[in-house]
Amino acid sequence: MSFLPRSRTVWLLLLVLGGAGGWVSGAEESLEVDGITLPRQRVSLSLPMEARVARVLVEEGQGVVEGQTLAVLYSATEELDCERAEALLKRAEFQYESKRKLKVGQGISDSEMVGAEADREVARIELGRCRAVLRDKTLVAPWGGKVLRVLKGVGETVNRGEKVVELVDLSSVNVDVYVEAGKLGRVREGQEAELTGEGSPKGGVKGVVRMVDPVVDPGSGLSRVRLLVGNGEGQVLAGMPVRVRFLNGPELGKTEKDR
Repeated sequence: MSFLPRSRTVWLLLLVLGGAGGWVSGAEESLEVDGITLPRQRVSLSLPMEARVARVLVEEGQGVVEGQTLAVLYSATEELDCERAEALLKRAEFQYESKRKLKVGQGISDSEMVGAEADREVARIELGRCRAVLRDKTLVAPWGGKVLRVLKGVGETVNRGEKVVELVDLSSVNVDVYVEAGKLGRVREGQEAELTGEGSPKGGVKGVVRMVDPVVDPGSGLSRVRLLVGNGEGQVLAGMPVRVRFLNGPELGKTEKDR
């Protein structure tokens, strides 16, 4: 029975252990890339027509909720038109109901009933038209967030499509990074990542991969990956560079549907 020299045995043992150690290290090595933080939602509100600002009901920096009125760009005359249309509809409905009740035995002809019904319908259409004008000239928050800018004041004329109020939602932020095509296999939807750098709070913050773009840019060989980061306390700044480290572990390769 032959034995390897002690030195050769030790050398082989170190080689095996060294190879195993390198493999483990490679398996645990995290992918790190640079990214940029972005508001989850940002919108500039405008009108589909020319109007004059009648009232501005919010200030820059103010928090708003979904459906809250931000600015009114219709005149008092237009409000009065709607009030008049409401009164005309009430009268038309009253006349129609009166004729309908009197029709039996009172000699109300079918043509009179048709005329009363038509008058009622025209009044409804006119009221709907007035209300549509007011809606089109009322800026309402499409979602909850913060007023970033108020670009027009009371009395100013607003041209069609011109911005009046700008909103931003920073309750959570998106983070966009670009990953080399050959490394996309190490990134999965639902995977956690750690953010550090200028745009993140001291000590870092965690986010979750929400989307991996399946189309690689042929020019750069990169694919966009978007993460979502909770920002309830407003610690993550939008528009700032961050360092993103994708965390390996049991979550890697699982989607939210799997979990």
